[in-house]
Amino acid sequence: MFFICAFLIMGFAARAHRADSEHPPMSGKVRFETIHVSSKVPGRIETIAVREGERVRKGDVLAVIDVPEIAAQVEAAEGALKAASSKYRMALAGASEYDRKQVRSHYEAARSQYDYAKSSYRRIASMNDGRLIAQQEYERMKSNYLAARANLGAAEARLADIESGVRAEKIEMAEGDMLRAKGALREARSAYEERVVRAPADMRIESATMKPGELAAPGFPLFTGHAADAVHFRFTAPESVVHSFSRGEKYEIRTAFTGFPVDVVLDEILVLPGYAAVTSMYPRKKAGETAYELIFRPADAVEADVVYHNMRVFMENAPQVGGAK
Repeated sequence: MFFICAFLIMGFAARAHRADSEHPPMSGKVRFETIHVSSKVPGRIETIAVREGERVRKGDVLAVIDVPEIAAQVEAAEGALKAASSKYRMALAGASEYDRKQVRSHYEAARSQYDYAKSSYRRIASMNDGRLIAQQEYERMKSNYLAARANLGAAEARLADIESGVRAEKIEMAEGDMLRAKGALREARSAYEERVVRAPADMRIESATMKPGELAAPGFPLFTGHAADAVHFRFTAPESVVHSFSRGEKYEIRTAFTGFPVDVVLDEILVLPGYAAVTSMYPRKKAGETAYELIFRPADAVEADVVYHNMRVFMENAPQVGGAK
């Protein structure tokens, strides 16, 4: 009798084990969005401010790059802006009182020289008509008279320019030089700010590819991490099962070793291009069936240190072939 009972118990256990093996829980993986952080400017790594595995907030400093050329460009741009701003203010204010007195003095001197050269030329001209002086002397006085007249014309033009104020074109030109200098300074300062590499989002640092003293190239990833608030879960299902799932429906999954429950919502169903891309270890698909990727997102916020990237999760009582539970 004992042997009969033992045989029956073993039979029931084997049947239960066979039923479980026919419908094992669906296996999936935890995925976080991967973030690659790189530098926009080349230079040597001055400091690394974070460690691998550390959590950082958006805007936290990850590294500082030494770029002395950009610091020199900022200083040059600041100097150019000061010079352009001074020229613009001078254009708005017009000539100073010192400049006005100097121009007037030059005009008065030119007028005096012209009057003297004019009277001398007239006297020499009358004497030349009577053939009382040499022709060479007459030509010299005439040349002096013409030079004095030209000098007076230039002095009058300069005085008129001073008296009428600065032309609008000169003010616009000075303003344009100042605006161009401001733009160059903003560009230099922006490049200088890029020497500080900051976290683009809340994330966990998974790897740092460079060390202090090494040369960083633009666009080369310095850090690789995972977004802290972009967790999702991926399961692979054959086409015989995928129709049993509905987008927007809520499901429950559990972590493989801790059994922590997480309520998830089916967000997307994607066809996989090949069997090598499956997430689950045993997607239970038959030959010829197409495999699909089921993407679930947490229904509520998941606490930190509950799930990690690439951790295994299970969905018990998952829909089976034909919609069976």
